[in-house]
Amino acid sequence: MLRLTTFGGIVLRQDGEPHLGAASQRRRLALLAVIATAAGRPVSREKLLGYFWPESDSEHARHALRQSLHAVQRALATDDLFLGTDALRLNPALITSDVQDVEDAVDGGAHQRVVGLMKGPFLDGFFVSEAPELERWVETQRGRYASLFISALEALATDASARDDHAMATAWWRRLTAEHPTNSRYVLGLIRSLAAGGDRSGALLQASGYESLVRDQLGAEPDSAVAEAAARLRTNDVRAPTPDKSAGAAAAAATLSTTRDRARDRQRDWLERTLGERLVVDAGIPSRGAIVAYQAYDRERRVPVEIHLLDPGISALADVDTLMDRLDRIAALRDPHLSPLYEYGNADGVIYFTVARPLGESLRDTLAREQQLAVHDAVAIAADIADALAAAHDADVLHSDLRPKYVFVSDGHAVLTGVGIADALAAATTPNRTSTALRLGSPAYQSPEQLVGDTRLDQRSDVYSLGCILYEMLAGEVPFASQTRGTMVSGRLTSVVPSLIERRDTVSEALSAVVARCLARAPSDRYRSGREVALAIRNCL
Repeated sequence: MLRLTTFGGIVLRQDGEPHLGAASQRRRLALLAVIATAAGRPVSREKLLGYFWPESDSEHARHALRQSLHAVQRALATDDLFLGTDALRLNPALITSDVQDVEDAVDGGAHQRVVGLMKGPFLDGFFVSEAPELERWVETQRGRYASLFISALEALATDASARDDHAMATAWWRRLTAEHPTNSRYVLGLIRSLAAGGDRSGALLQASGYESLVRDQLGAEPDSAVAEAAARLRTNDVRAPTPDKSAGAAAAAATLSTTRDRARDRQRDWLERTLGERLVVDAGIPSRGAIVAYQAYDRERRVPVEIHLLDPGISALADVDTLMDRLDRIAALRDPHLSPLYEYGNADGVIYFTVARPLGESLRDTLAREQQLAVHDAVAIAADIADALAAAHDADVLHSDLRPKYVFVSDGHAVLTGVGIADALAAATTPNRTSTALRLGSPAYQSPEQLVGDTRLDQRSDVYSLGCILYEMLAGEVPFASQTRGTMVSGRLTSVVPSLIERRDTVSEALSAVVARCLARAPSDRYRSGREVALAIRNCL
């Protein structure tokens, strides 16, 4: 009996042993996988021709398909492996496949069997040259099966929780958090199952680890529900053992660390395999926003770059077509004050983009060291940022996450990075899924409409963020600076911004008025675009 396995790689076995003959040639294995994935439904020859021989004329492509089918059957000593003429399906009496078994398990609600069958990503690491349509098909199928895998895990975790089977619930929620460690719903499920099973300290450490991961690696604010769950745990049992003395907590910490290390290893391997011919990848792994960024050198352009890999938790939620369309618009932007986006793509289920590595020092580092800048320097930097926003806004691209960490200053000139990325992620993400990774930005620089969760942002929201940055450069702190988020947000939503002149008497009335208009609570009272505020700021120079 023949057996085709496709998860975690692709292998054709005969009587339990890997088949090493002509049938195991990569293109022929892929041909079997495409037909098997149809789950018993016939696949037309025309579709197969489009997947495998898109560049060949009809006669040569049909001949190549006939040769491949004949070679597979001859190598397997059978004439009945494929059923049908114009459309083909595999003969279930001769060959079975894990994809068919997965489909049957999904239809039958056998969630644990689904999880057990999927021993890795669909066709993991598999590639056929000169077959772009096949590559796109593989990416689509890989995403579909990944979604089925997560859905099965969710069903198992939810069912175990409902049955108060805390041990099994913990195991399933832990699997989910290993797949998507920034998903607050999965983390909350794990926290609750650990606490219900008596491991309060382990639950507290999971909460702490999640919050650190979201803040440090994603640059985002953690879901408040996780903090609330941790607070309730502390209130209910103040005598709970400290995390460093708990075996469960230590295991949780090790799981988080191992998950991150494995993800980094997989990312690095993927980079070397996919982009290694053109890019020399450095060892450093700086984190910025909802991405992991690897420093590299572009051999073709002869410039230093950063390769940005989208967090897997976000990739699972994103509409790839929408995201690619947004990245295409960002890549078309041209302005000396904008850091260019060179290329982007979706390969092997990994969404990536490559940008110029910014020169100079980030404005965040400058302000951390100096706190306040000379008025002329602050205005000049703000003018450059406004020029960058003007170019982006003219192309209908928003920054949506404007803050000092994305501004780099070199030789007196400022360059803006990260333009459009947060807005692209927001546009591409399915709205009915939970993802704390998408809670991008820092409240210190967000507009009032962002703080209340308005999704219909426009250019005036970026103008407000620019006003916050200029205010900070001049006053030494952001508007309504406070040790608590609630106090700061309340000030943004209810109060008038304190006058800059009262904070620093060397600021002119004209400049103070420009900043005040940028920071108006109502969007209709602000400058309408980056171009308008650029003109106003330069008039103050």
